[in-house]
Amino acid sequence: MSTDVFRRADQAPAASCDMPDSAAGVMRRPDGSIVRPPARFQGRLGTPSFPAEPERYRLFVSWGCSWSNRAAITRKLKGLENTVAISYSDDDPAALRAVWEAMEPGHRAGVPTLWDTHNRVIVSNDADAISRDLAIRFDEFATGDADLYPAALRAEIDEINEWLYDNIHSVIHILGHEAREENHRALIADTMDALAGLDTRLAGRRYLNGDTITESDVRLYVSLVRFEVAYPGIFESNARYPGGFPHLWAYARSLHAVPEFASTTNFEVIRRNFGTNFAFLREHQVVPEASPSRWS
Repeated sequence: MSTDVFRRADQAPAASCDMPDSAAGVMRRPDGSIVRPPARFQGRLGTPSFPAEPERYRLFVSWGCSWSNRAAITRKLKGLENTVAISYSDDDPAALRAVWEAMEPGHRAGVPTLWDTHNRVIVSNDADAISRDLAIRFDEFATGDADLYPAALRAEIDEINEWLYDNIHSVIHILGHEAREENHRALIADTMDALAGLDTRLAGRRYLNGDTITESDVRLYVSLVRFEVAYPGIFESNARYPGGFPHLWAYARSLHAVPEFASTTNFEVIRRNFGTNFAFLREHQVVPEASPSRWS
């Protein structure tokens, strides 16, 4: 990505309750790199403080939040329904609020949040760490056979995950704060180029890292869903959307056909979540660029 930095980090707005600290106020430096505020809680499963034990942890997520959607999908793919409990803050926001009040009175409650029910402390609200730990720390208790972080592919997975964060996941948070029309359009162009690159990558392979679903596919899927049902109004653009990329969209549909993906995806809640909770992502009025090809 090549456009200028959009806003000073100390001016970034507070996150909504549906974004983890690590996604809140995401900023891009002039060199294109991403500024990522750290998560408030950064405990890890499989450590002496938080051993990977069944029926000890509760995962708080939201149907609308892409960052917690990853964790919900991972839990399902691994078959951890009887190992790690889950609560949706959309259905019971008071439970999530109580967990955060117990740790940080007055602090914004965020998802995903992993709660240790034995010691009654938050383990982590770091989206990446929670999903990774669910993927690798409970194999002894898992009933699913998905290997989302296979040893032979870990370097490749880490590389594509980093690229996805910088070029796909973070763009919506940066875009919402861009006041200058030319930078807004340049960022959209960069994003469409990134989607085109993914389309090319998927022309010759079933999934991002080969023939099996990995952590990278879970991450990309949740963003593609939101590109389709939630981002168009926020993007303020008539540019090509993922449906214009045949390999990418066939890939997205194939993932949604997997029961573990479909059962953790609620299009209507996602659409409503972005329409009502993310007004700050539309704080500037930008005239969208036209796309004559749709009518010619």
